[in-house]
Amino acid sequence: MTDDVMAKRVPLLCLQIAYDLLVSRFFYFILKPIRVPLIVAQILAGFSLSPTLLGNFKPIFDLFYDQQGILAIETFANLGILYYVFLSGLEMNSDVILRSRKKGTSIAVVGIVTSMLFGVGLLTVQHKLEDENDTFSLTPKENHNEAYLFWCLALSVTGFPVLARILAKLKLLYTKLGKDALTAAMLTDAYGWVLFTLLIPYSNIGGKPLLSVISTLLFIVFCFTVVRPILTPIIEKKTSANTWRKSQLLDLLMGVFICSFITDCLGTHPIVGAFVFGLILPHGKFAVMVMEMSDDFVSGILCPVFFAGFGFRLNMPFLLKQDSAGLMMLIAVLLCIPKVLSSLIVTFFFGMPARDGLAIGLLLNTKGVMAIILLNVAWDKK
Repeated sequence: MTDDVMAKRVPLLCLQIAYDLLVSRFFYFILKPIRVPLIVAQILAGFSLSPTLLGNFKPIFDLFYDQQGILAIETFANLGILYYVFLSGLEMNSDVILRSRKKGTSIAVVGIVTSMLFGVGLLTVQHKLEDENDTFSLTPKENHNEAYLFWCLALSVTGFPVLARILAKLKLLYTKLGKDALTAAMLTDAYGWVLFTLLIPYSNIGGKPLLSVISTLLFIVFCFTVVRPILTPIIEKKTSANTWRKSQLLDLLMGVFICSFITDCLGTHPIVGAFVFGLILPHGKFAVMVMEMSDDFVSGILCPVFFAGFGFRLNMPFLLKQDSAGLMMLIAVLLCIPKVLSSLIVTFFFGMPARDGLAIGLLLNTKGVMAIILLNVAWDKK
């Protein structure tokens, strides 16, 4: 069995990773003049192997995705997304959220409410226009409430880490516009994680969702009130004395797996535990050290495999053949309106130029890993 793994599965896994990395970098290089985020290039790398493109050629498809290799690449991808979410939590400062500025808070709150109301309205219109014979787009009546929750959350969230990198590359991170957009994105992302924690247990088949939600919230409270006060002095002391050894840092990062395992057992999603563990760790010098040591490996090697898997599932010919294809395209365009409209309204009341309101609204339409996971969960449930 060991010989079979080393002779077949490991080379196949290396080939899959190499393909995703090379192709995503190729797309990123091609699209760099129009400042496309790396996550888009990584999704396009997976899309190139979908049934729309190279997936039509069975020898090429079987070379990269045979039955033996699917489990290994999915495990590797899930490992990558756990650490990516952990770094997102480490990058997000909970103290800043609690002391956020009035303008950024207003933009975030109005954007969330507007997006949720807009999502409810659009989904209601879609239900009215659904063809009962269209089994693809038809939402079963017993799932209508969950569909509203998924729509509201997917529309309202903003990818904070992705937005921060976009602002940094545009050299807008420390401008007034950038700070307002980043504050609003951080608050929106924090709200999204709370709602994500509450929603996911209800999307699972069977189980006791209310018990899962309560136990997960109690675990999060335990992390902030017990685990954080214990770890913070130890970490800050070792960081200020610069006495960290790599083995000790690896022991600390095992907390990512422990918290992920706990939240998974409680009935939510493993990424909730990874995010909470990153959120309770000290920020400042320690966070910078961890980011410098692991960000390139996580964002450059682990995550492309996960995002490529999402692009791989996209079947454009199948979607375009549906009777509701035109409605899907129209809704995709309309979904960008709530954030822009809410930002224009708030910035108008604060006396900011309409151009800044438009820019903030467009930036807040940035989506990240949570939106992708939500779509995967919703698709699997469908």
